[in-house]
Amino acid sequence: MEILKKLADATGSISDAQDKIELLNSLQHAFSSLGFGSFNLGCHKADKHELALNPTLTTWSDDFMTEYERQNWADFDPNLARAAVAEKPMSWSNEDRYVCRHQQSYLEFLRNSPLKGGLMIPLARRPGTISCVSVESHSEKQFDDRTTHAVAVVANSGLLKAEALGLCSAISVDESHALRELSPKQAEILRWAAEGKSNTDIAAIIGISERVVKYHMSEILRKLGVATRAQAISKLPQRQ
Repeated sequence: MEILKKLADATGSISDAQDKIELLNSLQHAFSSLGFGSFNLGCHKADKHELALNPTLTTWSDDFMTEYERQNWADFDPNLARAAVAEKPMSWSNEDRYVCRHQQSYLEFLRNSPLKGGLMIPLARRPGTISCVSVESHSEKQFDDRTTHAVAVVANSGLLKAEALGLCSAISVDESHALRELSPKQAEILRWAAEGKSNTDIAAIIGISERVVKYHMSEILRKLGVATRAQAISKLPQRQ
């Protein structure tokens, strides 16, 4: 009965949320009551990279996200790869073992974080997209079926509320692949352009010449298959 009360409280709080912050807090409280210290929720994402790096709602720290992106762990994270194609919930532990050197290196990275293990649960999704919640435990523990089902109920309630609040956005798989064709420098230039910075501004910010910025911008347009700067910016996933 205790877990039913937790679910009733959680779904009621999620339903009452009026904005992103309230929804984030409701989900954080609900998952905490089920024994999890953090979570990452991705709704209708184009691929596994978007799922991990552009979450709809997350309590992952900025430092963790920055290091995850810097190390390109989305390419090697075995849990993320499984979650992207999974039809059923799955659990993981930072004591897992993998033959692949890169995957094992990722687990070493996790061992230096507070995360000890967790659950990844696929959620309702639009065709051609991925929706998934990852909840992480900061202590050693086993996850029983009741807890797994409770996490799924809370996460799907959160997804529905996120949709109602307009927090879910998706780009097509083709657009996502095209964006990943950009070099790190080009991706940085495009992000600054999206902030409204001119070529002159961008050149000063990142320490290159304006001529080089113009060259990279032309390459960005070519790789994304668009004709204008505004069209290129529109290809960026919406940052909530």
